[in-house]
Amino acid sequence: MTKPVNSAQDKALLAGWVEFGDGVHATRSDKIIQQALRTIQKQHIFCMVVTKGYESGKVALLKFGNGRIVLDKPVDWPRGMKLQPLRILFKDKSQLWNQFAVQLREVAEDTLVTSMPERYIRLQRRSNYRVGVPRGSRLSFTHRGEVKEDFFVVNVSANGSLICREGRGSEIPLGDPIQDITLSFPREDGELEKVTIRQGRVVRSATGERREPCFGMQFLLKTKEEQQLMQYVRLRERELLRRGMAEES
Repeated sequence: MTKPVNSAQDKALLAGWVEFGDGVHATRSDKIIQQALRTIQKQHIFCMVVTKGYESGKVALLKFGNGRIVLDKPVDWPRGMKLQPLRILFKDKSQLWNQFAVQLREVAEDTLVTSMPERYIRLQRRSNYRVGVPRGSRLSFTHRGEVKEDFFVVNVSANGSLICREGRGSEIPLGDPIQDITLSFPREDGELEKVTIRQGRVVRSATGERREPCFGMQFLLKTKEEQQLMQYVRLRERELLRRGMAEES
């Protein structure tokens, strides 16, 4: 069922894209949604089906129209899954995460049938776009033989981070190397997600919202470090998509 148009935001969503911060954009425009579905089919883009406690592998969008979408049924589809809201995720040719909100209507032997999307969420990020991190994210490192632990993380990307110091302290000169970097990110389950990186360097300085000293860090990544960092960035992108959908609903 289409959400009633009862606010300026609803009207804006029906007309086009609305920004919700951290690169998250949303729309309810039928025209934009139809165009995205046609692009998925034309470019043979695989999708994922996601709901609470379940995430499929790659599936194909077989057809859409007449108020429904037909998808390949994932090989590991849980037996007895109830008809419920789903999210269809896909990455477009620009490697941007996209997400549709749909309702599961029918589970057949080889297909899933859903409603047409009620909402379309997109994470507009360029290459190495820095995503905002949860409050309480921290960073520690060694600089000129001294361990620094009084920094919090503002955002992170596939190859760097913006960090700020709590209170005043000595400057970190541009170009200076740093070692033994540990990033700690709070997770939804209350635990910490930690990413360790051997080396990096300071590439810029700035001033934060409260006049605190901030620094742009470039990470000099080994392959395993890059994979670990990218895994977290992708996880955070997905969290932002979910948050964008929750705020927009």
